[in-house]
Amino acid sequence: MYASKISPWAIADTLEELVSLAWTTFIGSDIVRVDARDIGPQVVCASISISGPSCATVLFFADPALARWATSIVLDSPAEDLDDADIHDVLGEIVNIIGGNVKGVVSDGEQEWALSLPVVSNAMQSAPGSRPAALISFVAEAGTMGCQILEHG
Repeated sequence: MYASKISPWAIADTLEELVSLAWTTFIGSDIVRVDARDIGPQVVCASISISGPSCATVLFFADPALARWATSIVLDSPAEDLDDADIHDVLGEIVNIIGGNVKGVVSDGEQEWALSLPVVSNAMQSAPGSRPAALISFVAEAGTMGCQILEHG
């Protein structure tokens, strides 16, 4: 008999709740979960790594129009006045909120866990050698976004 090992990072339903909470609290608009979608080649992607007894990277990504629209709301500034640094700051904060909450979900309180600083780029990021543990997609008022957990090791 073989015992299957369930990944602590396979938390798509919990991830849905955490992304929804972060988005609606920070941006103030509703999002709806949809079947996994390819956003396309143009994307703004924010990542954050969680390390501890097991390790993972959380990716939060959005089409550029949605990222710009959300940043405009957060900064209360016209979308045309925003630059990449503004958009990266906002998406970095969103992934930081999501990552911190994911860390809280998977940590057992007995072992040490750490959260990296966010990394944001105008391209989809990856974590070589990792495997997908959870992937969810959403639609919002201004576009499409997603969140993925990549498990390491």
